[in-house]
Amino acid sequence: MAVVNAKPAGPTWTIVLKAGTYREGELSVTRDNVTLQRYRTDVVRLWGSTQVTGFTGSATASATLPGDMTRFEQNCADDHLLKGTSRHFGAEYALGVFRAGIPLRRVASQPQPGEYTYDHASNVLTVAGGSSDVEVTTKLWALRSAASNVKIAGLDVRGYGTCTVDWSKSVNGTAYYKGAILLYKNSTAVSNSILENSTVANNSASGVAVANAQGVRLIGNRVLNNGWTGVQAGNANGLVVSGNDISYNNIRHWANAVDAGMKITKVEDGVIFNNLFEHNAATGFWCDQHCGSTQPNTHWFIIARNTVRYNDEKGIFYEVSHHGVIASNLVHDNGLTGIAVFGSRTVQLWNNTLVNNEETTTGYSGNLSVVDDNRCVTGDTLPGGQLCDGTKGTVPVQADVYDRCEPSSRGDLANTCNAERITLKNNLIAGSRSSRPLLNVEDPGATAYGAARIISASDFQAYWRSATNAPANVIEWQKNAGSAAIGYTTLAAFQSANPGYEGNSVERVTSTPSFFIDYAGKNFTQNPGSTDVWGRGAPLPSEVLKAIYWPETNPSQPTARIGAFEWQGKADACPLSSAVYHRVNPTTGDSLYTLSESEAQASAADGYTDNRGVAFRAAGSQLAGLSPVYRLMNPSVPAHLYTSSASERSSAMSQYGFTEDEGIGFYASASTGTCLVPVYRLRSPVTYRHLLTASASEWASLKSQGWTDEGIRFHAATP
Repeated sequence: MAVVNAKPAGPTWTIVLKAGTYREGELSVTRDNVTLQRYRTDVVRLWGSTQVTGFTGSATASATLPGDMTRFEQNCADDHLLKGTSRHFGAEYALGVFRAGIPLRRVASQPQPGEYTYDHASNVLTVAGGSSDVEVTTKLWALRSAASNVKIAGLDVRGYGTCTVDWSKSVNGTAYYKGAILLYKNSTAVSNSILENSTVANNSASGVAVANAQGVRLIGNRVLNNGWTGVQAGNANGLVVSGNDISYNNIRHWANAVDAGMKITKVEDGVIFNNLFEHNAATGFWCDQHCGSTQPNTHWFIIARNTVRYNDEKGIFYEVSHHGVIASNLVHDNGLTGIAVFGSRTVQLWNNTLVNNEETTTGYSGNLSVVDDNRCVTGDTLPGGQLCDGTKGTVPVQADVYDRCEPSSRGDLANTCNAERITLKNNLIAGSRSSRPLLNVEDPGATAYGAARIISASDFQAYWRSATNAPANVIEWQKNAGSAAIGYTTLAAFQSANPGYEGNSVERVTSTPSFFIDYAGKNFTQNPGSTDVWGRGAPLPSEVLKAIYWPETNPSQPTARIGAFEWQGKADACPLSSAVYHRVNPTTGDSLYTLSESEAQASAADGYTDNRGVAFRAAGSQLAGLSPVYRLMNPSVPAHLYTSSASERSSAMSQYGFTEDEGIGFYASASTGTCLVPVYRLRSPVTYRHLLTASASEWASLKSQGWTDEGIRFHAATP
């Protein structure tokens, strides 16, 4: 990195890493316009750990660790984050121990399988359950960048000794950081940096952290098994988080009001789209304070098409924020509220599917819950006219100090901590694992103002319970200021008592809901045969359309339905949905086909400068009915060959010089089917290189130019 950092400003410098495990870390990028990526499809591991050898013992085995571990054995956590008692023993230290790539849990004594003890005085590590393939952290963080236009792509980053801090902390001269990968600015500035198609896992605290850096994009990453929050971002306007798997985080079980799969603060104009948040020992996704929009006439904060499931706490939490669209998310089987909107203004909740969330009896919770925050700025006037003076349940706070409550005098974009102007439409809310209602709307003080001032509109919902006592109340709704929320045992009772709300909604009480394709199998796609959820619903306003179909700017109205339209991981009508990029080396005529956009871009350095765009769409993993398409290279020519035939692959390698096996390029179908077209292979009469095409017109044109038609090789989806 030092060599690249020293280069003069100007063009982009690209560092390409070949396959291997690089036990490096504590690297910094200080120069703008730097790309760090893997070579083609090579597996590149950037690991902050080293193997431990010399164990003695059987059921429990001990070994002396290499080197001085002092910096991993200092309490590096910020004092205000040392809350709660649920965190694991030793969680405040940066030390991490792994066996076969899996983090082990630290205990004070007598380790059981999957656990370890460490005595710093003797520098002895003791593990239970086997001592082979054990590693220990030797680096505190992997890579940090305060530069702009930095791209990190295709790396496997694991095993760093990150620490539970707001950003960084110095202890006895050692600097600790919260994330293994850190994209930041020392003060608010445009970054436009990218982290894509990388794995960031098994780090002691957070995996990825973004601070003061605007325009950052996190695309297609896997952020897993980190000790604290998987991804954290603050003061990062324009943040885009799309296509990521952010799961199994907070494995050290912190409970300090910051723990989540992903938590962000003060991020306006952001996009959280098409991600998977599952099995986090915390909330799945949490915006805590000051998310929203700077230009609500053109765009809102987007939380759309995510799958959020099996998290220990809330699914989606939107708190003390404004101008957000929470739409077309699938949220199910979370330990607390599925979608919680607390103390926020001007939020649109449309076409979400919420199933079997909330397993506790915690007040103000439910499958979907909208709640006012009793904090407010001293002397401010609440939506119902009540003064924030400490009476009637109000809790006055100083402006901009505690949870960023702002006075209403700042206008429509102020985060007042009040809940108001919330729209609920076209949501499918089914089942509960506790006595809490399917929908809950209230002011926890029960004194300042009621649901009518919180909810602007609520209609076209579909509710389902397996029995009239599961739960007993469909909706809890604080009808009047100064009184507690009322529980309504049926939708009809609610409609009668609250005219103007839920007039077109439906409720069904049956042993199994007819709303879904397969409720028992957790396929929550709407059943086209159910007129309760299909072919009905309110038309989507512009800001909701733009959220569900982001990044389109002028999408059309979809067929009406209640519940989510699309979500991350949903079975596509056409399972071959991954773009296969086509690049040509004009000197040799060789074609490169790859699922990796990063590899396609990097191939220009190898002479593949002719960008032919997306050739067709295939799959990146084995699915039912698909076959592998092998990728071979003849190094002496050089030329690529792509084939789905195992016998042709074998003969090409043994007889025709294609000796470099580059693995499986992608998966495609051997036969035709819905949404599939034939992919032809042709050979040039001049260069003798092969070309693949899904275009019948291009196939005919090339044949007329003398190219040899080698027939249909497989079937794929059109670009």
